[in-house]
Amino acid sequence: MKISLEFVSNRMLESMGDDEKLKFILKNVKESKILVLEKGLTRQEERRLFQRTMEQISKSFPGIEISSFGEEPEGLRSRLIQILGGKTQGITIVGPSNLVKEIKRDPDKLRVLAELK
Repeated sequence: MKISLEFVSNRMLESMGDDEKLKFILKNVKESKILVLEKGLTRQEERRLFQRTMEQISKSFPGIEISSFGEEPEGLRSRLIQILGGKTQGITIVGPSNLVKEIKRDPDKLRVLAELK
């Protein structure tokens, strides 16, 4: 089995509605792909993604591993940056839990350990 790593542009994600974006992520992760999203998911989007994942767990789909790089700043400054069209957060990595064995995060990097069975 090969590992498929897909880099998804912010432009593609922004063209989707919230539900469409979550469906896209789950569909691809169910196909054993590890997604690297150029723009990180918000905390609300991550929560909703986990909720949808929990509803779909089965023998063939054991769940997801997810980690975001670059925290979403809070407060007025963050809102102002978003209104002006700026980025306030980094990338998100999402993959099937049967492939992604470990995601280590520190302030300067993310490390993903994937293992084929």
